[in-house]
Amino acid sequence: MTKKTTETTDTMEKSQEYFTTQIANSKKAVESAIEYNAAVFKGNETLARKYYENYVSNVAAAFDGFKALNKTNDVAEFYKVATSNAAAAAEHLSDQSKGVVELSGKVLKETGEAGRLAYSKGFAVSL
Repeated sequence: MTKKTTETTDTMEKSQEYFTTQIANSKKAVESAIEYNAAVFKGNETLARKYYENYVSNVAAAFDGFKALNKTNDVAEFYKVATSNAAAAAEHLSDQSKGVVELSGKVLKETGEAGRLAYSKGFAVSL
């Protein structure tokens, strides 16, 4: 073989190795992005389910409160039931808010960890 043919063959082999490595790195980067997105969607789904659970609970509590008000016979009893309903609703909302904050922290931690792992894989790929 001539020197030029050998150089061309070497260049082709190096180019092929380079592009093979780049394809593998791209695949790893895409896989880590998919994993991160899956973690984000999972976290959002968890929070959405909690919000929906709270919504259903609040609607049921509101109807129970309306039923109790409807059963009152005079203004004093109505006021007593209405005050009790408002206090119970405030306590219920406070408990729900606390639960959502705790769940949000957990989701944020899990999603952050997934993001860190995805970044680590992506950064390792780019080296």
